[in-house]
Amino acid sequence: MTVIPVIDLLQGRAVLAQRGQRRHYQPVNSPLCEQGDVLPLVERLTTRFRFNILYIADLDAIQGNGDNTALIDTLSAHHRDLQIWLDAGFDGPDALRRMSTACRCRPVVGSETWQHSDPLPDHRCLLSIDLDRHGLRDPSGIAADPSRYPRDVVLMNLDRVGADQGPDLALLDIHSRRTSPHTRLYLAGGIRDSADIRAAHAAGAAGVLLASAIHSGRVTPADLAAFS
Repeated sequence: MTVIPVIDLLQGRAVLAQRGQRRHYQPVNSPLCEQGDVLPLVERLTTRFRFNILYIADLDAIQGNGDNTALIDTLSAHHRDLQIWLDAGFDGPDALRRMSTACRCRPVVGSETWQHSDPLPDHRCLLSIDLDRHGLRDPSGIAADPSRYPRDVVLMNLDRVGADQGPDLALLDIHSRRTSPHTRLYLAGGIRDSADIRAAHAAGAAGVLLASAIHSGRVTPADLAAFS
């Protein structure tokens, strides 16, 4: 079971995501992070929690309003043992090729931004299946076509992000039934505490993504030791 912290970047700051309503996101203020200061946050995540994978959503890039490439390159250079999963609004193969060579990241293709019908061109890619109460955010149809899925797939229920509602185990069950048994499914959105992590694990998730539960102190380094 892999537990992966999430940092949402907006204008160079870590922000606290709430139900996918990006215009309302505010800089994180917690014992781990003051005013969204990213570098100290990553240092604490890697030293106190000993995370070795970090999921970054570059919200500026996703929204087509600049990017945080320089900051992400700095993080990658300072934490060479840290694997970064990066969602930077990739919309096609050209965008993947333009990803900074300074960043040793695994690209996350978000279904809400991907525009191509071809299979993913890079074997390192993950797919994030993005949905909200209105349904799938999936202009290319990739989320609805399991034959196009890579090995690692994130199930991102945006309505549950930061909403304190628990993980979407029904979504996990649906995709467990329709994907290859070799597909690794990661749940994102709604994780409140270690009990939710255990529930996701029991339901077959390969891992979970979380942020609010770490900043609130409801998931601690001691809790995570049970999943290492």
